[in-house]
Amino acid sequence: MRDQYRIYKGCEFACKFRRAITAAFIVLFVLTIYICSEASGHNDLNQILRDSIRDLKIPGAVMMVETPQGQVWAFRAGVRRIGSRKPMGNNLKFRIGSITKTFVASVILMLVNEGKISLDTEVSEILPDIVTAGNPLTIRHLLQMRSCLGNFTIDKDFLQLFRERPWTHWSPEHLLQFGHKDHCREGREFEYNNSNYVLLGLVIEKVTGENFESQVYQRILRPLNLKSTTFPVKSANIAEPFARGHDYNPQTGKIKDLSLKINPSWAWCSGNGVSTAADMMIWIKAYLNGFGISSGLHSQQMDFRPVTYDGISYGLGIMSKYTAVGHNGNFAGIYTSLAFKFRGYYFVILTNGQAEGGGRKATAESVFWRVVERSKIFN
Repeated sequence: MRDQYRIYKGCEFACKFRRAITAAFIVLFVLTIYICSEASGHNDLNQILRDSIRDLKIPGAVMMVETPQGQVWAFRAGVRRIGSRKPMGNNLKFRIGSITKTFVASVILMLVNEGKISLDTEVSEILPDIVTAGNPLTIRHLLQMRSCLGNFTIDKDFLQLFRERPWTHWSPEHLLQFGHKDHCREGREFEYNNSNYVLLGLVIEKVTGENFESQVYQRILRPLNLKSTTFPVKSANIAEPFARGHDYNPQTGKIKDLSLKINPSWAWCSGNGVSTAADMMIWIKAYLNGFGISSGLHSQQMDFRPVTYDGISYGLGIMSKYTAVGHNGNFAGIYTSLAFKFRGYYFVILTNGQAEGGGRKATAESVFWRVVERSKIFN
């Protein structure tokens, strides 16, 4: 009986072993087919991304693409920090710059959807200490970038102070004191202006009685489970792991890592967001499909009006560039970003500044256009 038991257990083990080997072979076979199809179908995207950051003089980039069929492709190229051999990683955090504006616009539109304000509410009714009575400036004007506000990010006095003391903590009210504009009528003239979204942030806080970060967390980050997205105000620190942001000075020819040296309060909710490619993919899909608002209000959001340049238009916290719809971002030149939908594909591209001085072309958007124009997939 004991010998028969040993024979039985030996046969049982052999059968299990054969089944395990067969299963492993099947998995390996399927995986091999998958890898081959990935390489043959998307290898050009990998190469275009690598070529782009080299030609545009960008240290590194991550790119995530979702196809109309729901497949997600992730790519990376370059390094996370100049002077290090550590490659760029798909899980790294970046400052997303003006993609932050989509979160601001979303909260504002939710408040409109709830009847707490309307698109045509005059801002002076909410913030009389900042916008004087009689000024026809409305919520819609701010969202559309047609406010006639002074633009602090191009004001000479602000820029001088910012360059001399980038670690300074700015209040939103102080930012809005810079810049001045004459001979402008609200609603008529478009200007891409960060002051619009700083003022919208103050509207959110006044109407809700809570700070902007709290509202974004409750309404967007928690429901969508965006665990790697934050909106720091006072601290220049970024939680690990993150890509370093680089600045190239053409006068000295030197490259500086300014990742932790610029206080994000200079942009506040016009550009202080931090996120990952994965979080941004979830968000841009939700945002472009009317997350948290009615279909009627979403239609108004997507009512694009032409701006100064042909082929470009702006809605309510959203832009259209040659049929690519979404938003781009730039945080003091040391990080650039893009979250677009183009020909049925969703794109997220994040980059970490300049390596040798790519100038105005050293951006995530420049990478995007090279990818979609050169890849066979989108032609």
